[in-house]
Order: sequence, then structure tokens, then C-alpha cells
Amino acid sequence: MKNVFKTLGLVGLLAFASCNSDQTLQEYFVNHQDDNDFIAVDVPTSLLDKDEIELSADEKETLESIKKVNFLALKLNDDLRGKFDKETAAIGKILSSDKYETLMKFGSNGTKVELKFQGDEDKIDEVIVFANDQEKGLALIRVLGDNMKPANIAKLAKSMEKMDLSAFKQIAETIDID
Repeated sequence: MKNVFKTLGLVGLLAFASCNSDQTLQEYFVNHQDDNDFIAVDVPTSLLDKDEIELSADEKETLESIKKVNFLALKLNDDLRGKFDKETAAIGKILSSDKYETLMKFGSNGTKVELKFQGDEDKIDEVIVFANDQEKGLALIRVLGDNMKPANIAKLAKSMEKMDLSAFKQIAETIDID
């Protein structure tokens, strides 16, 4: 009988230890897709007309390495102040995980932006941009890809004016991003 209790105790302990209640970023996106307070958009890179854009070989390689962009935003109003604070804390907790490395943080005038990544420093699989503004709300962007190179991502970001980003501009107008 003593062995039965020891065995059950050990199984219970192993089950408890294997349960990880920490939410992942993917779960966060999925859980908020149908929340009417959020604007959720999944943008495949096929929306970009890659053949019409004049890009360097490195920029084209980087653009090809990006598979999808997930966008989630909460536009702030007086009714959503509590939810904004709760969601900002929840996202902060997820992004504080050891699996995300910080690229940079910056902010001013009530706006904070964090850029994080997952993967190796020379071959990134996921880039996360988390921005929150005490007057406008929050935005969470996931750029998913395969072996994205940080230096090429920076070059690509600088050449964004060459691209037809009307789909992204419509999203920004929807949530009133200036």
C-alpha cells in the first residue's frame, strides 16, 4: 500500500512538473483572433508584388524568407483602459521568456516599442514587435520566416518605401496609427 502512494505521488509530481501554464505568443494570437475589441490580421507575404519591386539580391532573399505577418492591435478608449493594462502585462510576461532575445527597446512620450526575436542571431525564425501607447493602444506584430538574416532585415526595412504597402496602410488607418 505504501508503494502505491509513492507511485501515485511520483506520477502526480511528474504530471505537475510537466504542465506548463505559461501562455505562448502563438496561443495569445489565437485566443484574441475573435475578440471584438482587437483588430487581428494575418498577412501572407504573397500580398506583396515581389516582381514589381526593385530590390537588391539580399533584400529579395530576406523578403522570400518571410512567410507570414500576424498583426494584433487593441485601440484604446476609456472603456478599454483596464483591458489595455491587463493585455500589456500579459504580452510583457510572454515576451520576457528566455526563448525571446531582445533586439532593441525604445520609446518616448508614452509610447514604448520592443523588438524581439526567436532563433539564432544569424538565422532568425520569428521577429516580434510590441508597441504600446498610453493614449492610442497596443500593437503586436509577429513576422514569421525561415532563417531570416538580421542585417538583411535592416536593409529591407530601409527599402520599404519601394514597396506597395497599401494593405498595411489600410490596417494602420483602421487603428489610427500616425
